[in-house]
Amino acid sequence: MAALRPRSALRWAPLAVATTVPALLFLAVPPLSRSGLWDPYELNVAELARRIACNRFGAVSLLLSGADNSMPHLNDLGRPELPFTSVALGFRAFGLHEWAGRLPLALWGIVGVLATYAFVARLFDRRTGVYAAAILATTPVYFVQARTMLGDVCTMAGVAMAFGGLAAAAFDRDERGPTRLTRRVPWIAMGGVGLLVGFESRGGLLGLAVPLLGVGLTWGVVRASAPGRTRDAIGDAVGAAALLGGLGTAIRVGFALAHPGPANALDLWIGAATHAPSQHATFDVTIGSIGHALAPWSAFLPFAFGRLLIAPPGRTGPVGERESIARVGLVIGTTTALVAHGVLATRADPVAFSAPALCAVACAVALRDFERGAHASIAVGLGTLVLAGVLHHDFHDQPANAFAAFGVSGATFPASFESESLVLWWVALGGFAACAFLTWVERDARRVPFDPATYANVIGTLRGARGGAFPFAYLASVAGAAVAALAVLIGARSHAHWTAGMSSTVRDLVLNAWWAIGVLPVAAILGLLFACDLWLWAFGDAGPPSSRTVRRWTEPFAALRTHLVAAHGDERWVAWCLLLPLLVVSAPFLFAMGIVGDCLRHRAPALALAGGLVGFVLCFFYYPALANQLSPREVFDGYHRACGAAPLGLLGVGGRTAAYYAGGQPVTMTDAAGAYRWLSAGDADRRCLAMKADELPALNALWRQHAPEPKDNLPVVDARSSQILLVASSLREGEVNANPLSSVVLPAAPHPRRHLDVDLDDQLEVLGTDILDERRRAVDAVQPGRAYRLVAYYRVLAHVTTEWLPFVHVDGQNRRHNGDHKMTDGKYPMSLWLPGDYIADESELKLEPNFTPGTYTLWFGLAVGDKCTDRLRVKSGPSDGCNRIDGGPLRVQ
Repeated sequence: MAALRPRSALRWAPLAVATTVPALLFLAVPPLSRSGLWDPYELNVAELARRIACNRFGAVSLLLSGADNSMPHLNDLGRPELPFTSVALGFRAFGLHEWAGRLPLALWGIVGVLATYAFVARLFDRRTGVYAAAILATTPVYFVQARTMLGDVCTMAGVAMAFGGLAAAAFDRDERGPTRLTRRVPWIAMGGVGLLVGFESRGGLLGLAVPLLGVGLTWGVVRASAPGRTRDAIGDAVGAAALLGGLGTAIRVGFALAHPGPANALDLWIGAATHAPSQHATFDVTIGSIGHALAPWSAFLPFAFGRLLIAPPGRTGPVGERESIARVGLVIGTTTALVAHGVLATRADPVAFSAPALCAVACAVALRDFERGAHASIAVGLGTLVLAGVLHHDFHDQPANAFAAFGVSGATFPASFESESLVLWWVALGGFAACAFLTWVERDARRVPFDPATYANVIGTLRGARGGAFPFAYLASVAGAAVAALAVLIGARSHAHWTAGMSSTVRDLVLNAWWAIGVLPVAAILGLLFACDLWLWAFGDAGPPSSRTVRRWTEPFAALRTHLVAAHGDERWVAWCLLLPLLVVSAPFLFAMGIVGDCLRHRAPALALAGGLVGFVLCFFYYPALANQLSPREVFDGYHRACGAAPLGLLGVGGRTAAYYAGGQPVTMTDAAGAYRWLSAGDADRRCLAMKADELPALNALWRQHAPEPKDNLPVVDARSSQILLVASSLREGEVNANPLSSVVLPAAPHPRRHLDVDLDDQLEVLGTDILDERRRAVDAVQPGRAYRLVAYYRVLAHVTTEWLPFVHVDGQNRRHNGDHKMTDGKYPMSLWLPGDYIADESELKLEPNFTPGTYTLWFGLAVGDKCTDRLRVKSGPSDGCNRIDGGPLRVQ
C-alpha cells in the first residue's frame, strides 16, 4: 500500500495544477482589490447588482441615500441576470467592496477552467488538460473577465461546461469502445448546467446555440463521413439532441433578429440589448477583436487549428477515434462561436469572445501532439513570430485594442500609459514569439548542440555559397563601405566642400555601414544557431530532476574542452573565438535552462510555460495598471491620505463611486463654474474635489481669474491617474502642486534661449523659443531624422477670441519643413487664456532626412488658413511681411 501512495498522489497532481493556477491568478496574484472600479463600465454592473442585493436578498445595509435603490428591470441590465445576481450575492455576503463583487465572478472563472480541464482530460489525457487549463487561465480575455465585474466570464464558463459536457457524453469511448451510460451521466449533467449558465448569462445565441451546434454539427459530420463506424446509441442520442436543440435555437434567434423589438430592449434569445452598433460590423472586426483579446496565444492559434487536422500520433483504435472526433469538434465549435459573434456584432455592441476555452484546448492539443512525437515545423515558428509582430504593431499603433479583453467599445486609452503599455507588450509578445520560434523551428533533435563542427560547416557553407560569389560580394560590400567611411571621415576632418552638403544622418549611416554590413548578418546567423543549440541542449539531453540538474550548466563547457583537444583548423578557431565566449556570457542562462529542461523534459511544455509567464506579466502588471488609470480609486485613496476629513466634491466623476471608496455621498457638481463656487466657499477650511481631467482647463481658468497676484494654477494634490484628478482649495506645507497644466500655463515669466519681442495684433506677445533635445536640454543645432521639441512662449495681452492654429516653417536651400499643430496640443484652449498669463506651446520638430547641413530660417505664427490675411497680424517684431514671425537662424548639422 505504501508503494501505491506516490502513484496515487501523482494521479491527482494534474488536477491540483489545474486548480492552483487559476486560483492564484484570479484571486491572489495580484489581489482582487488591487485595481479599482472602472467607471462607468464596471461601476454600472456594480450599481445594478447592489440594487438587486437590496431588493432580492434583503441587503438593507447597501441602501444609499439619494441613490436609485429600486429593483432594476431586465432592460436596465441589457443582458440576462446571472452575472448581476452573482455580484449581488458577493455584496450581500461581504459588503460594498470591489473585491466582494469580483469574488463570485472569479469563482465562475475557476469553475470554467476546471470544466475545461475535466473534458479535455477525458477526451485526450490529463497532461493535455493541464495545458488547456494553464493556457485558458493566462489568456487575457478570460482572466480580465474573471477579475472584473463585467460579467462575461459566466458566459465563457457556461460555454466550456456545455460544450465539454455534451462532447464527452456524445463521443466518449475507451479501449473497449463506447462507454456505458453511468459514466456519461455526469457529463450530461455538466452540459445541462452549462447550457443553463450560458442562457442566463448571454441568452440563446451565445449560451445555447454555440455549444449545442458545436457538438451537434460535429456529430452530424462524423455520422455522415463514417456511416459504418461502431454504433453508439447513447452518443447518437446526445449528438442528435444537441443538433436538434441547436438548430431550434438558431431558428428562434433568427426570428428574433428578423423581427427586432424596441430599440435598446433586451431579447433573451439574442442575449443583448439590440441597437445599431457603435462601429460598422465587418468580418475583420470580430476576428481582430478576438486576436487582440487572446494575445499572445492568438499568434499561435491559427497554426494550432492547422495542427488539429493532423492525425494524433500514437493514438489508434477507439481512443484515437475519440481524439479525432474531439479535434473536429474544436474546429466546428470555435467556428460556430465566431459566426455567432459576427451575427451579434450587427445588432449590438461588442461582446467579449465567449469561447476562449475552445481556443485554449486547440493550443493545448497542438502542444501535446508535439510532445508525443509530431514533427516540428519551421512554418509554425516563423508564422507565430510574424503574427506576434503584427499584434505588437496593432497595440503600438492603436493601444485601445487592449480593451478587446474587456469586451467594451468607445473607451479612451490613457495617453500617459502608452509608453509603459508598449514596453509591456514588447516583453509579452516578444518573449512569447521567441520561445515559440525556438520551440518549433528545431527539426533535427539528433544534432549535437554547441558542436564546433556545426558552426564551422555553417561558415564554410557561407564561404562557398554561389561558387564563392557570395563571400566575394560580401567582402566587396564591406570593403566598399569601409572605403566610403574613410573618405567621409577624411572629408569631414579636412572640411571638404563635398561633405558640407551631406546631412548628418547620411554621414552617420556611411560611417557605420562597414561594421554593420560586416558583423550583423553573420552575428544574426550564428546567434540564431546558438539560441537553437541552447534550446536543443536544455530539452534534448534532459533527465529527471536530480543533483545533476544544478550542475548541467557545466556540461557544455566540458564538451567544448573535449572538442578543443580533437579540433583543428576552422573548428578550433570557432571553438576558441566564438563558442567559448558565447558560453561564458550565457552561463546564467545555461544554469536556468538546465533546471527548466530537467523539470519539463520537452520543448512543448516550455512553450506552455512561456505563455503562462506572459499571461502572468499581463495579469499582474499590464491590466491592473490600465484599470487603475481608468478608475477613480487612486484619487479616493489620495483623498483619504491628503484631505483626511475635509469635505469632498465630485465633478464629472460618478457619485455612485463614492459609496465604494469615500464611505458616503459627496456633493456632486455638474459644471466647472459650480465646482469653483463650491471649492472656494470654504474660506479657511480646506476642501477637496475629485474631477475628470477633461474638466481641468475650464476650472483652472476660473481659479486663475479670481486668484490674487501672483496667479497660481489650481492646486492638484493627486495626478497619478491621467483620467481623474484630485484638487484642493489650498496646498498644505510641503505639498507640491501636481497640476498637469503647469507646463502649459507657466507660474512665472520664462527666459527663452532664443529671445524675441513680437506683438501679435495687441493680443499676444511672443517672448521667444527654445529647442529641446530628448533630454530636454536647450540646443542651438539640430540633426535631421531626430525628434526635438520646439517650445514657443507667449504672454497674453488681451482675451483671444479665435482658436488659432500654430504653424512652423523651416525654410532654406530649396527645402521646407511644415510643423502645423494644435495649440498646446489641445490641453488649454485659447479662449481660456487670461491677460497676464504666460503660455508655453510645445510641438515636435523633426526634420526630414533630406535636410543637408547648413543654416535655415525658422518661421512660425498663428493662422486659420493659408493666406497672409488668414494669419494673426504681426504688429511689431521680426517678420517676413506675410505675418510669419522670423524665429532666427536654425543650424542643421
